[in-house]
Amino acid sequence: MTLPYSPLNPPQKALSGQDKHSFGYATLQSRLPVIVSKTVDDVYRTYHSLSDADPLKKEKEQEAKKIIELIGGLRYELQRDKPFRPLTDTREDVEEWNKALAEYYPTSSWYKASWLFSECYLYRRIKEAFALTQHWKDYDPFFEQKQTVFKSSQKAVVSMAVQLTTPVDVKTKKSVLDIKVQDGPESKATRDAFFEMVQVSLWGNATDLSLLDNPDLAKVEQLQSRMMSSSSSNSSSAVSSANASPAASTVHLNEVAQGTSEEHATELEKHAEKILSNDTELLWSKVKSLRNGRVDIILDNAGFELYVDFVFADYLVRAGFASEVVFHAKRIPWFVSDVMPFDFQWTLDQLHSPTTATSDTPTYFFNPTNPIEQQALQDLGKKWQSYVDNGTWKVTSHEFWTSCYAFYHLPTHPSAQDLFQDMRQSDLWIFKGDLNYRKLVYDCKWPTTTPFTKAIGPLGQGEEKAEGVPMVVSFRTCKADVVVGLKEGVEENMDNIAANWMVSGEYAVISVSP
Repeated sequence: MTLPYSPLNPPQKALSGQDKHSFGYATLQSRLPVIVSKTVDDVYRTYHSLSDADPLKKEKEQEAKKIIELIGGLRYELQRDKPFRPLTDTREDVEEWNKALAEYYPTSSWYKASWLFSECYLYRRIKEAFALTQHWKDYDPFFEQKQTVFKSSQKAVVSMAVQLTTPVDVKTKKSVLDIKVQDGPESKATRDAFFEMVQVSLWGNATDLSLLDNPDLAKVEQLQSRMMSSSSSNSSSAVSSANASPAASTVHLNEVAQGTSEEHATELEKHAEKILSNDTELLWSKVKSLRNGRVDIILDNAGFELYVDFVFADYLVRAGFASEVVFHAKRIPWFVSDVMPFDFQWTLDQLHSPTTATSDTPTYFFNPTNPIEQQALQDLGKKWQSYVDNGTWKVTSHEFWTSCYAFYHLPTHPSAQDLFQDMRQSDLWIFKGDLNYRKLVYDCKWPTTTPFTKAIGPLGQGEEKAEGVPMVVSFRTCKADVVVGLKEGVEENMDNIAANWMVSGEYAVISVSP
């Protein structure tokens, strides 16, 4: 099947920086120049911290200065809306990028092209500056930011780790999650846990470094508290009951299994009110029928969002729905905080591996004062690492995810055929985050009432549907001015409530194509 669509000819009018009232314009005008400047700052700090004992220091410094020069030139081009130029490095995707530039935007520029193309092109140009070197070609200029924000997530990370690993019954040694899924896939407790896990995975997307130009770590913790307020009581109960008597543990066990906390229900309701289109029930109808299936998660942000993606994947495994979870990461630094394979393994390591292996009293990335909490982190990290070691969890990457193409082209683009053929073996595709959503719907000005199944083209349910595509779901907090799948009147109502509702990250959608 040959699609009639291309970056130059999307199914609806493309979002573009030409509209001065759009979030795309604000991104090109304000956000991206800041991101480029912070990239330069990172390289400057890094090369100035090189050890004098490094025999390659001079070469690395010279290359760093060249990187700074190239990225400075990139900022100049962006701010003055200069024409796009071809890429000049030798990465395997260069030919495809340059072909797209020549075919779709031979004389175009940042504000004239689609916002999606321009933004993707910027991150590919940043990669070019590093790819042209010998010593910096694998360097991630955004890693320090990812690390810092994940470190600030300790409270939420620890709280979840306790629920997932710390025994709340001294007889069975089962954790809160184990208890919730112990009665099988069809049980009410398993269903309730699923709905909670979906929301945790959804709201984990709220901390996106490409949108937080100057991340306020207190604000990050506040965003995370949205999902943790309903679970903090369970976490503290699990810690206290770890050393409690069997009778005390049994009382807590019943509370957890029943899940009747009025405060808990209220918090979940508060979360649900901000989900403007919620297909969780439709998603559950698919998941509950799975037995040892395969689930593919197309990742978005590293750090806390990746951690809660791990939490959701762990639930799918423990409940018996999945025996294989394939995580799709990016091959190059992308949109500041997107997950690369290194981030995947690094995140696991921070949970259970000491940062100082030679010390008599090892230190860890997270440092809760309660030894039960520290043990929970280590146990969880080891459990998740065992999933990787035995093949239950797999992380992979592909150039298609960092191409200029929307996901309409996944089934038919020549360079994506190996990826698509592999993903056809899956029972469920879960696309995380805002950029993946934008690529699913081709980043167009769709009417908000357009069905999600229509807006995603060949991955949906229309005449264009590609053969072999399983159920597709998007967990997305809204951070761009495109939203589909809303009921009549929702857009008008939201315009009256919050003028920036499409881009604030305060509202969300859970969209499913069966």
